[in-house]
Amino acid sequence: MRKRMKEKMRKVEAFAEKNRAEGTEEVKCTPKDGKMMRAYASEVRKTIEMADVIIEVLDARDPLGSRCEAIEKSVLDAGKRVVFVLNKIDLVPKENVKSWLAYLRTQMPTIAFKASTQEQNQKLGTVIGTALPEGGSKCFGAELLMKLLANYCRNKNIKTSIRVGVIGYPNVGKSSIINSLKRKRACNVGALSGITRRVQEVELDKHIRLIDSPGIVLAIKNRLDATEVALKNAIRIENIEDPVAPVQAILRRCRHETLMMHYMVSEFGSCEEFLALVARKLGRLKKGARPDLRAAARHVSLFGCVHLSACY
Repeated sequence: MRKRMKEKMRKVEAFAEKNRAEGTEEVKCTPKDGKMMRAYASEVRKTIEMADVIIEVLDARDPLGSRCEAIEKSVLDAGKRVVFVLNKIDLVPKENVKSWLAYLRTQMPTIAFKASTQEQNQKLGTVIGTALPEGGSKCFGAELLMKLLANYCRNKNIKTSIRVGVIGYPNVGKSSIINSLKRKRACNVGALSGITRRVQEVELDKHIRLIDSPGIVLAIKNRLDATEVALKNAIRIENIEDPVAPVQAILRRCRHETLMMHYMVSEFGSCEEFLALVARKLGRLKKGARPDLRAAARHVSLFGCVHLSACY
């Protein structure tokens, strides 16, 4: 059993590495976007310095691509704890979630999580128990995460309370997790990156304070794959100078039939042909009824993570 699990996770890592290697197109961002990301990075460093425990939020659709081992090492070297929260588990098959939990738990404590999607501002619901949920809008994983953090409070001989920093890529659901734990809308959330712009503290109870931080790309600069960043919606699509590169990566990974059904377009043979069909379908046309390929590319790139999750 253990041998099969190791072999399965080896294949998962090889697949992730292959995807990173394939995403070699250059995606350039505007100077304004780069300046904003540097400011956010400063806020994240502040979060790590202030916290006793760091929660690194991972996207269940791409756990390896949404973590940063260099930051984890710096936190551990400082004598602090790291906890993985595998969020958005409702967007991938249960078997994938179980495999990732088995793999990640060999490295750090890992909690499977689904943030609440309920619309009310107070008394957000939560699912009790450890069995992975079938669906629904209530939060899953909060009970286990609260127990783990409570244990960390008791393990501190000097301090009776702890500060817990929440870090991760943009759009992995950091603020949604905090709202789910608090069971109320304490932090603003949204589908676009950049909703959280500076560090904000939320008192969970008298022993635990959560520190929400802006989402940044947690990657070493010379290993940064800009196409992967764009597909994760980690940078706003309107700030990408060439939105076609992420679309090319989507076409490499997704079955053409899936995209044809989603956009209700006919069969295509190339990226340019696909974008032309999408542009006409959306009514994005230039003078002379020529399809606006860049506008179509921005639209497709905006839903990059949705397309990739549909490819499981």
